[in-house]
Amino acid sequence: MNKHILLAIICSIMVFPSLLSAQEKKPKVALVLSGGGAKGVAHIPTLQLLDSLGIVPDLVIGTSMGSIVGGLYSMGYSGNEIEKLTKEMDWDALFGGKVSLLDISNEEKSEYERYLLELDIEKGKPKPSSGVVSDQNLLAYLHSVTYPIYDVSNFNDLAIPFRAVATDIVNGKEVILGDGSLSKAMRASMSIPGVFSPVDYEDVLLVDGGVLNNFPTDIAKNMGADIIIGSDVGGGMKPKKDLDNIATLIFQTGMLSSNLKNPGNRELCTILVDHVNNLTYSTGDFNKATEIYEEGKIATKENNNAFIELA
Repeated sequence: MNKHILLAIICSIMVFPSLLSAQEKKPKVALVLSGGGAKGVAHIPTLQLLDSLGIVPDLVIGTSMGSIVGGLYSMGYSGNEIEKLTKEMDWDALFGGKVSLLDISNEEKSEYERYLLELDIEKGKPKPSSGVVSDQNLLAYLHSVTYPIYDVSNFNDLAIPFRAVATDIVNGKEVILGDGSLSKAMRASMSIPGVFSPVDYEDVLLVDGGVLNNFPTDIAKNMGADIIIGSDVGGGMKPKKDLDNIATLIFQTGMLSSNLKNPGNRELCTILVDHVNNLTYSTGDFNKATEIYEEGKIATKENNNAFIELA
């Protein structure tokens, strides 16, 4: 045998195990999408950038609206397809119930769908509101868009493994949903207290994951992520000057645990797409989805070089 051929074979044998070892050590990339109501539409440009660069996460984790966007992405919808769904969606019909979003004044929109408790006034005395937004349209929609994977019960078997974060309101615990019905998991994760009814799950009730963990990068870390791409649309703790009314105080109190975790969770990000200062619309402004999508491009573009380097 030619000595050059023999040398090539020997080198190949020596190199091949190292190639396998490098492949086995490929970093695990997680994409984490925060909650934030309508502001969650701002996550979509990040998905589109990932698609354009050929970056496929090994894991997607979402809370609340982040679980809706993340769940669709995990099951195989592209960023462009999710954008199209968002722009074609009749949001008012989707969240149809006791009050139409279109009937909410501009002054009240910032408070809509934000608070853990709603009170009516009856004979001059506060009374807990019995009204909860009907979720039948939302459920029907989630069932329809997740129909292609109706027979998948383990979220590890989706195109990209997925986890939705919810809150066990009975025991005050974080719940990480990784199996069962994807549409139910998405619905549970965005069960905003006082707006949507809780979701029955085993022997507990689940409400919005944002109550305890609105930006769950710590879950990604605990699941072995080496690289964390985080898209955050939440507002975090409000400063003293903004805590000037009972509604804002109640909201900040209800989100206290989640907000205290937020700075640490943001530090876990390898790439943090921070939308907070760019978003001019509120959690209830679903009829401004197109404008929120455009605002979501700002922070995504600011991180363009980091994504290119990762790719």
